[in-house]
This record gives sequence, structure tokens and C-alpha cells, in this order.
Amino acid sequence: MSCSRSTNMHKDITQKLFALAQGAKSIVVTTHINSDGDGMVASLALQMLLKMNGLASTLVTDGEDISRYGFLMRDQVVEPFHDQMRCDLCIVLDCNSFDRIGNRRLLVDTAINVVVLDHHVVEHNPIPATLSLIDHAYGSVGILLWHCLKSAISKLDASSRKYIADCVYVTILNDSNNFSNANTNHAMFATAAELAREGILPHLLHMAYLQNHSAKEMLYVGKSLANIRLLADDSFLFLHSDYALAQELEINPSDYMSVTRWVQGVSGLKAIAYFREDHPGDWKISLRSLELNVQEIAARYGGGGHRKASGLSLKGSLQEVQQIIFSALQTAHPIS
Repeated sequence: MSCSRSTNMHKDITQKLFALAQGAKSIVVTTHINSDGDGMVASLALQMLLKMNGLASTLVTDGEDISRYGFLMRDQVVEPFHDQMRCDLCIVLDCNSFDRIGNRRLLVDTAINVVVLDHHVVEHNPIPATLSLIDHAYGSVGILLWHCLKSAISKLDASSRKYIADCVYVTILNDSNNFSNANTNHAMFATAAELAREGILPHLLHMAYLQNHSAKEMLYVGKSLANIRLLADDSFLFLHSDYALAQELEINPSDYMSVTRWVQGVSGLKAIAYFREDHPGDWKISLRSLELNVQEIAARYGGGGHRKASGLSLKGSLQEVQQIIFSALQTAHPIS
């Protein structure tokens, strides 16, 4: 099986993808563990594109609550993973490493054909694929889909094109943090202009995705912000949300977006590290930096992402995992 990287923006792979899909009796679309508004929403868009071309598929999750995307749901077929699942074609979005798909590796290992579509740097333990398009020039995997499946999208009716455009815009909101991250560039704005021509309503999508917070979520954020610590001469900002807080508020912490976006405006920082305890001793860690390559740190511990924004998981006490990350940040390579 071949695994190739594209360095050409807007390479249309529609013919190759649909040839694999039309030859498959069963198709699964999936994304990485701890899914977000890029991988999951791009999966919704791709499933709709397949459906409109007469191709049934199942969006397989790792069991997480995806109700936050309810405003985009259009009768998609969604199932949590179980060990008996098999498929002829497995399409993995927003991820290129086995380390980031968890138990759903079984779907890849047993599939006849595998497609990987991603915009992250190729990470440790890469997924071998029949068709692979991995290009970090794209600001989100949604943007990659919009351009690289253009010939199929352009043939849809206006309503279906707008739906896919809505999804792609949400992937941009997610991965650019509303056009404020360092990946925001002319190509992203050009894509947003194309989406606007399809009739998206950016203010409504912004409200639905970025401003649709429950009171409990705001309490969770507020109490997490109260844990801020500044280290290394105030150049590193650490904050955390422990399992006890989730229990106190009776919430599932994985249902909420990362708290990091609430502190990315703090001046004078080299890096931000947010520690979220989903179960006792199990920490999900989000790293952000404009100066240090945090992707290298995440990859070292089985995580991944981008040089300026990555995530990983560690086990241990809060003090133990924070010490690991503090030491790693102190020796991290600068972004070249």
C-alpha cells in the first residue's frame, strides 16, 4: 500500500476516491480520538457528499458526545465503535497516525482499502493507505476537502453545496480560532470568500459553534482559569481542570472545547499548557505556542497536531504530568 504526500495545493482526488468508494460494499468515515470541529465536522461533510452520490457510509466515533454539532446534523448515520465493526473502505480524516485513532485501528487493519486525508505533519506510526493526501499547507482538513473534492462538490444542488460550505466554514472557525491563529492566511480568506458565495451565514455559524455555551461550561471554564500558574519567569502558562471539578458540575469534560482558547490572548508567553483530567489520573494535554515546536513534544508521547498547537495524553498525578511538560518545554526546539 502506498502513502504519498501532496505538496500541490488544490489537487483534485475526486476520481480516485470515488473509484474506491464505488467498489466498496461498506464505507466508514472516522477521525482522531478527542475529536474536534475540524475532523468531526469534515466527516459530516464527507458523509453528505458520499450520500448525495448514492454511496452509504457510517461515521464511526469513539463514543464521544457530538451533540455540539447538532446544528449541522442532517440524518447522518453515526455509530460508536465496537470490536465487531468491519468495512471495505475506511476513510480517516484529520489524522495520519495510528497513535491518534485508538481502538479504531481495527477498522484500518481489516479494511480492504484505506484513505487518509489530513493536513498535519506526518507523525510517528503513520497509517498506510491506498490513497493518501497529507498536506499541511491547508488550514483545516475541511479546506482540503473543499478544494480536493471540488469536482464532486460543484455537481451538487445548491442546498447540498451550502451544507458542505457550512461545515467547511466551521472547520475553519475551529482550526483558526475564528481567524486568529497563526495559520490564518490569504488562502484561508480566499476559501472563506468561496464559501460565502455559496450562501453561508458566518455570523450564525459563529454563534452556533463558538458562542453556544451552557452555564455549566462557563463555570467549568471560570474555575479552570482560577488555576492559572505562571512558570519560567512568567513565560509558560499552565492551567488545569481536574476530575473533581467535572464531578462537582456533573459534566463530561470531553464535551467541551479546550479551555486554551480563553487564555491565548495573554501577552508575553512562550507557551500555554492546559491539563484536563477526564478520569482519575488520565490527563489530556493541549499545548499552544508561537515560539516553540509543541508538535515534537506531543509526538514524543503518542500525540500530535501542528507545530504551534498539539495535544497528547499522559497518566499520573497533576504534579507528575506538569513536571513532564515543563521539562519538555524548557528543551523544546524553536519554530524555524
